[in-house]
Amino acid sequence: MSTASIARNPQPVSNSSTNSSTNSIDLLILGAGWTYTFLMPLLHHHKISYQATTRDGRRIPGLAKGTVPFTFDPASDDAAPYRTLPSAGAVLIVFPLKGRGQSTRLVEMYNNVHKEEAGRRRWIQLGSTGVWKGEGWLDRHSPVDLSSERAVAEEELLTLVGKNACILNLAGLWGGERNPRNWVSRVAKTKEDVQRKGALHLVHGEDIARAIIGCLEKWEGVGAGRWIVCDLRTWDWWDLILGWDGGKKDGGLEEGRNPEYGKWVLELMEEQEVRALPRGREILGRCLDGREFWKKVGTVPQRTLLQ
Repeated sequence: MSTASIARNPQPVSNSSTNSSTNSIDLLILGAGWTYTFLMPLLHHHKISYQATTRDGRRIPGLAKGTVPFTFDPASDDAAPYRTLPSAGAVLIVFPLKGRGQSTRLVEMYNNVHKEEAGRRRWIQLGSTGVWKGEGWLDRHSPVDLSSERAVAEEELLTLVGKNACILNLAGLWGGERNPRNWVSRVAKTKEDVQRKGALHLVHGEDIARAIIGCLEKWEGVGAGRWIVCDLRTWDWWDLILGWDGGKKDGGLEEGRNPEYGKWVLELMEEQEVRALPRGREILGRCLDGREFWKKVGTVPQRTLLQ
């Protein structure tokens, strides 16, 4: 799908839209939250018409009359909530679908109400790279863990709509209020916790937005696929903890941080005969290869912790 083919109306539509084809938009965003704050500016830039939903229909800057109130109930066959949604050429599912049946229920209920584009409508599901388990290098072709309810729902979507489905499995989300520096005290409270930390994979909100736009523009390359979306780096937790000065920021110790972090990292390096950081991939454990997605959409991630 080219930018020209999806850009009919550069403005967001109001929450008064119905299922009339005259109100059809390019992209419906099911779940306007953290990701939406990064996506909205790019939608305007690319002149992609859109609407977004929240549970309560609250007003969000950039939408003329607020969001559309919508709550997905996987147990309900009531079509009324879907009639309040505009018809769209593509639907971005931000909230997680879980287990068997939820993907089918959402797609079929929406398509039954908005029939005019059902056969060519494209579906993008945002997921997590947590569906891949194991050690060593993993890429999008590696088997997913089907004990994960999210993986099951994603596989169902791929089976249901085939080439019109795209799963973007996102690495650790950061940007805005999400600062990886602030995660240290939650994930590593003791030296033993630090010892167990291996690789960290991330993707910034701005690059998630660019990935979504890339899908819309290069659909022929990404449709019917499951993709790893990350910043193309494997970060070493030990390296990050030491680089963040053991939890210090602006010359002072941040609230909740342990001043022993840096000391622990050095002790662990001595104990495990690690001469320098970052550690080798054979030590870090699970490592993600996200090259294929960025190659398909013809760009590279722009935001990393190095900036």
